[in-house]
Amino acid sequence: MKQRQEMVAHYRACFGELCARPEHRPIEPYTRPRRLSFAEPETDATRRLPGRLVLALTSAYALLADWQECRDPSLAELGSWQRYLALPRRTPAEKLIAEVFRILRVFRAAAIQHNGAIEIRDDGLIRASCTYNRCALNLLISQSGLELLAACVAVHLESFDQPYSDAYQELLLGQYYADIVAEIRAFADDDRVLFQFRHKGWFNRHVRLDCDNPRLQLEEDGHYRIDLGKYGENAARHPIDFYISLDGRLYIVPVEALKAGRIAATELARWQARTDAEARLPDAFRLRFAHEKNVVGLPMT
Repeated sequence: MKQRQEMVAHYRACFGELCARPEHRPIEPYTRPRRLSFAEPETDATRRLPGRLVLALTSAYALLADWQECRDPSLAELGSWQRYLALPRRTPAEKLIAEVFRILRVFRAAAIQHNGAIEIRDDGLIRASCTYNRCALNLLISQSGLELLAACVAVHLESFDQPYSDAYQELLLGQYYADIVAEIRAFADDDRVLFQFRHKGWFNRHVRLDCDNPRLQLEEDGHYRIDLGKYGENAARHPIDFYISLDGRLYIVPVEALKAGRIAATELARWQARTDAEARLPDAFRLRFAHEKNVVGLPMT
């Protein structure tokens, strides 16, 4: 049995991107949740945070720091807290990523400082803490929250090569940040309190359904109506991205941006895709839209 477990663990470590599985996060609908009982760990090692997750989070911090230095070389001369204060906050995405950097800073300090500690408590929460520059740093978070931090950094850095608009990325990163904050039970650094953002609405970051042939109709009041068909009754169940070709431009509009299946014509520009002059998507998107050409008179086999 142990051999099988090790084989599956290494398989996931090598091919994790191809092994998507449900994301488990706790939910407490009542003020006094029932406490479950758990078996004792077989060894002390099983209660330690996986080393690959620690490495992923410290690497995420380094990736963000390197990317920020590429855009502003003066940041290289600053300490981690001064760097956070100097990060650009011109766009909503930059504001969100600045706070993600701030959370990662606490975890990284706990991982590399000689007085740092990362422990798994009996209640399943993970505490990362240390004293750095005479300031007590503390992060109490679930493992799901740590995994979301690593994923959020990857999504942000990949976004610069994606055709999605800034408005789309803002919704996506906003959902990641909201989910990360929901997994944090305690936080303390030089400023004590994490910055809170007004959540603009739920966005399904788990799965997106791509639709390249939406039916569009311009109504008299200046709104476009998209025929959602049988999938429009439940946007949470069918999180559709509509790829709309209009006047030589391509727009990627998430269903969450619609109100009763409509969007104002003046709002459409916010969702214009970042493409070349011919409004072509990257070649990697070809596999997402695999359509077999219908030949009239040819029987289906």
